[in-house]
Amino acid sequence: MITEKNTIKIRSEFTAEAKKELVAPSRKASNKLILGSLAFAFVFIVLIFIFYYFKKTDLAGLMFGLFLFSLLIMADGAMIKYSIKKDLQKSMPRTIYEYEFYNGGIAAKEEIEGEIMHISKYYDRSICKTLDGKRYMFLYVSSSMALVIDKSLLSPEEIATLKAIYFKEYSGDRIKLPDFKPGTPDFVQVEEITEEKRTQDQQ
Repeated sequence: MITEKNTIKIRSEFTAEAKKELVAPSRKASNKLILGSLAFAFVFIVLIFIFYYFKKTDLAGLMFGLFLFSLLIMADGAMIKYSIKKDLQKSMPRTIYEYEFYNGGIAAKEEIEGEIMHISKYYDRSICKTLDGKRYMFLYVSSSMALVIDKSLLSPEEIATLKAIYFKEYSGDRIKLPDFKPGTPDFVQVEEITEEKRTQDQQ
């Protein structure tokens, strides 16, 4: 919704559907890893038989080593896929995210089971990656943490504004947001995700 300050404000619940969209790229990557390594394993098996037929045992031995390596990669992809599946099956506490969008930054609040857990602010320059899903937008403030935005709760004008800022998609009418100045909004705890902190999170 548009607030009296002309900011965009949204309260978005982190549902199982949002979680599925969030991990969808990782699931696709693990599937590609499995299929690709399976294809390579098949090629190496064929080459092993060919080299043995022509009595080139050194090359056959090399192909066998590469075959085992492809199986190792396939197992790694399978483990990733299994861990994602197990994570999706876990029960989640009711988590609500509240975001207020300014020109240059985002004020964020996280509530778990009705209790406020984090109140933070993120400058737009802190966004290191974006993902536009079917229903949700994800703005990554680190490699493992994303702001979850439910697009179904936004008007077309609000979506166009956020896409223009974070996805560089300039289409539709946009809202002129007020500047994100130091000290605003009036939160008790604030945190700017710097490049140094992002590096620490990745470690």
